[in-house]
Amino acid sequence: MLLYRVLLLFKFVGVVLYGGGLIGALVATSAADRKRAVHAIASPGLVVTWTAGYFLTLQLNVALTEPWIVGGLSLSLVSQLALVAMATRERRTGVGAWLAAVPFLLVLVLMIFRPRWPGVDP
Repeated sequence: MLLYRVLLLFKFVGVVLYGGGLIGALVATSAADRKRAVHAIASPGLVVTWTAGYFLTLQLNVALTEPWIVGGLSLSLVSQLALVAMATRERRTGVGAWLAAVPFLLVLVLMIFRPRWPGVDP
């Protein structure tokens, strides 16, 4: 039970880091600050989140093919790619901000509610 709680804590810390990096990248006024927020905060946060999530699936014996896990991985990748694209440009765009923020919010919904769709085997 202690291992589960520690992994959950690491996953939470990773999500907080990613969210902080995302917000930092969205509010940064310079390209250097945006790159720092993405590459030094958000990207490591995503690695921590994915790693802790993987070990949580092993701990709980949950298949990585669960729809909410596949959706969370896919949406977090979309969000990360949008952040990286925004960091490589000199200016941020509204579309880039939406492509980074909305998938992240949807990942949070999937992680919290863990929806299952009928007819889909784990």
